[in-house]
Amino acid sequence: MAARRRSTTVYNTYGSVAYAPAYDGSAVRAPRREEELQRRPQPKTREHIRRKQLTRTQVQVREAGQVAPFAVVGFIAVAVFAALLITSFAQFTALNGEVVSLQNQLTTLQTENATLSAQYEKVFDMETIQAAVGESMVRPTSDQVEYIDLSEPDTVVVYGEQEASGGIVGALKAAGTVLGEMIEYFR
Repeated sequence: MAARRRSTTVYNTYGSVAYAPAYDGSAVRAPRREEELQRRPQPKTREHIRRKQLTRTQVQVREAGQVAPFAVVGFIAVAVFAALLITSFAQFTALNGEVVSLQNQLTTLQTENATLSAQYEKVFDMETIQAAVGESMVRPTSDQVEYIDLSEPDTVVVYGEQEASGGIVGALKAAGTVLGEMIEYFR
């Protein structure tokens, strides 16, 4: 029987912690002998460079494809919709600014209305009128009251203008008036 050779490695210890045999206590590991003996790269010769230049890898070139018309139409549609969206946001912002200014104006007018209503009520206060007129103001008697019949529809007569003539002559005059007004508008 051949005697077996036992290889025993001695580990350094620090209390209950065992260290690897190559650990010498520094944080940086010492280089191994194989790494020191590694060959340095050889400088390239001219012949090697020429061979590399002469041999080119064959690349398969893809043919140029055509642009699909639907893609072009789609991109144009997206651009138009984007422009419309930006325009509508600009209009929305302008209208929102107008709404804010009109709300401020409404608040101012409501305050002014309250002030003017108070002044109006003060002017027509019966006690103030009675004090200004004195004892001469008396309620009217029944023979002094006149009633007006308003059951008929309202009519207005404007003096100084010609009355409208009817029939074909009136229609021709009205058409002439409208045509004259249109010509004046476009001048």
